Amino acid sequence: MQYSSYQPQKYSKKYVCNNCGIYGHLFYKCKKPIMSFGIICFRLSPQTNQVEYLMIRRKDSLGYVDFLRGKYNQHNDFHLRNIIHEMTLKEIHDILNYDYPYLWNQLWNKNDEKYDKKNMEKFNYIKTMKRELLEEHIANAWDEPEWGFPKGRRNAKENDYDCSIREFEEETGYKKSDIHIIKNIGFFEETFTGSNLKSYRHKYYLCKASYEKTRNESLFQKSEIGDLKWFSYEESLSKIRDYNYEKMSMLTKINNIVNK
Repeated sequence: MQYSSYQPQKYSKKYVCNNCGIYGHLFYKCKKPIMSFGIICFRLSPQTNQVEYLMIRRKDSLGYVDFLRGKYNQHNDFHLRNIIHEMTLKEIHDILNYDYPYLWNQLWNKNDEKYDKKNMEKFNYIKTMKRELLEEHIANAWDEPEWGFPKGRRNAKENDYDCSIREFEEETGYKKSDIHIIKNIGFFEETFTGSNLKSYRHKYYLCKASYEKTRNESLFQKSEIGDLKWFSYEESLSKIRDYNYEKMSMLTKINNIVNK
């Protein structure tokens, strides 16, 4: 009689996804929309007695960053037009007039930053073979990158609210003690499909800020943020790009609650 040797059963290690928070898969295999968590902050101006909302402007547009990172198919003109449509006039001008290594270093505020040569090849291909896609958008290019609200993605084992506060502090330079969360109203969110055809879901907590503690508008993170301002509701709507109707709808809903 033969006996087979005992082999202990191997259990696969269960991972937790930093995107959706569910066990069993990693971020790159997640089928849920790409999640970000942030803070929509308001305060009352003593000068105007108006509600003001905190907004931040990206240093570079989403389309420009995706273009330099090679996040596109160089043979898909529809996708290329989508990301070029998000760029500013200056960004299109820079692509047409500067080489890839220079723009890559400018993007990261570093010298001799490593880059993927395949992305440089794609960049040069578009500049030479599909230059008209860039030039045709010059007349309608944006004056500045997107305005939005402080947000970011979760770190490992970080809950939604802690992520929102961390990103708020990192991007704005303000402190957690400068604001307090509005309780018993849940959270607000926007869900949309980006120019890269991926689904995104942004979840925000509503907080009220101390006016005196948030008067300084120059504390923001200069490496990723281009500007920070407090705007009235009407000004905030005007800063949101017309195709971001989910963001405009969300802000309108919040403003109705704040002004009750």
